[in-house]
Amino acid sequence: MQKRNIFLGGAIAGIVFLDVVSKYLVQKILFTPVKVLPILKFELTENPNLAFGIPFPRVLTILLSVLAIIFFGNLFVKNVKKNSKIGLAAFGLILGGAIGNLGERILFGQVTDFIGLLTIPNFNLADTALTIGVILLIIFHSKIFKQV
Repeated sequence: MQKRNIFLGGAIAGIVFLDVVSKYLVQKILFTPVKVLPILKFELTENPNLAFGIPFPRVLTILLSVLAIIFFGNLFVKNVKKNSKIGLAAFGLILGGAIGNLGERILFGQVTDFIGLLTIPNFNLADTALTIGVILLIIFHSKIFKQV
């Protein structure tokens, strides 16, 4: 149990650290959009809304974020197999991404987005971590969750 908690805490802290550092660097050095590939660009945007720019009151956005973190934390504690490394990774990505964006919303009232892919609204590393974590949960569901 101890190793499991250390791994999960390290994954969460690592994602939050990378998210904070990437957002800081982007705000300091990215003044004009940079096209990397025909489908990928780096462009600084600020998003005071929910995912994909969906308008929502700030207080409710923060409340929903906190509830999602509690939900996924509880889901992890109660339903993930004790020896599931992929489960640890998935929940580390989800919780780290959620905490990274929540911290920025609380401190600044908005989230810094900078990755532009095709026509998807700009996103950040926390969003990427969340998305990958959810995809891992879906793909490896039977290896992650206890069978009921």
